[in-house]
Amino acid sequence: MKQLNLVLLFLCYANCLIAQDDFEIPKGEFWIGLQFAVPVGTFADKIDRNLGYGGNLGGVWNPSKVSNFFQIGLDLGINYMGKDKQEIGGVPMKTTNTLITTHLVTRLRVQTESAIKPYVDLLGGGKFISTTTKYNNDLFDTLLEIEDKSVFADQTNGVWSYGMGLGFSIRKQRFGADLRVLYLASGPIEYISPEHLKQDDEGAFYYESTKISRTHMVFPQLSVSFDL
Repeated sequence: MKQLNLVLLFLCYANCLIAQDDFEIPKGEFWIGLQFAVPVGTFADKIDRNLGYGGNLGGVWNPSKVSNFFQIGLDLGINYMGKDKQEIGGVPMKTTNTLITTHLVTRLRVQTESAIKPYVDLLGGGKFISTTTKYNNDLFDTLLEIEDKSVFADQTNGVWSYGMGLGFSIRKQRFGADLRVLYLASGPIEYISPEHLKQDDEGAFYYESTKISRTHMVFPQLSVSFDL
């Protein structure tokens, strides 16, 4: 918390030093790009896959007409987090884990004329892990459009999530490239390994879950951004 307060004080100080007359203040910003998901701590010890990959998109709105120091918006991400294939009773099945993140964002941006524009994001929202087991169609099923779309089991577990991010935007007029790293902390969640698909005596499928006390994660991101 002390380190966060120091960062915020520095941003406020930098904002006061830079005059705003030379800036064209955008209404906001939109971004889309790649996102990687890295479990840390207890979560890294328990989860099957220690690196997920996917995409991230979001946007922020600028409420001020004289500065873009303070912005608010929404951040969305999706990551593939593991897969397992197996046969039960002669039926080929595929189980996948997908991580979905959705957070409200408060962005504090250093006011500078430099092409490299640093910022800090404060985030609050949720993480959701969706586990789905479907019939494992092969390539010929897909090409011939004869896919079996049977879903044998499906479950989504969520947890509140919060944290902060540090980013740098390299701007060229109204376009830019962003490098951002988020650290998002969360509490306990019922984690389902893709391997833990079971079948009861009546033939119904279900998942065995493991309770994980902390689900902290780091999200490196690389995106392109556009002023609105």
